Amino acid sequence: MRGAALALGLLLAAAAGGPALAQRGEVHDVPWYQARPQILDETLRRCHRDARLMATYDCQNAEAAAASRLGQSQTRPPAQPPAQRDSSGLPEPDFNPRTNPFGYDALKRACSERGPGSAMYLPYCGQLDRYRSGGTSGR
Repeated sequence: MRGAALALGLLLAAAAGGPALAQRGEVHDVPWYQARPQILDETLRRCHRDARLMATYDCQNAEAAAASRLGQSQTRPPAQPPAQRDSSGLPEPDFNPRTNPFGYDALKRACSERGPGSAMYLPYCGQLDRYRSGGTSGR
């Protein structure tokens, strides 16, 4: 009886430790996955298809590598043309009433009322003169 219980215990221990032993040769650390984004994506797809794999160290490291790239831009932003400058040297905002009527109205209101919250608009009050005569010679 003791021998059978011991054998059963060893069998259960081997079964529980089997997946951990099987993954030893395939485990990659987080920096390895960070350096190989294509392999990381493939590993994550494989891990997400099989819930049993999520318990392996390899899938956990892949998840950590994927989490470390959250908030980072995956593509480079498009190059933006240099900002046009007005006579005061400030970048020209888009207050052209033809292209941005809401921005123009907000600027006009802030410059006339000069109430709370209008401080950020005040350097651009000179832009109103450009459009008062009905011209749309902005951007």
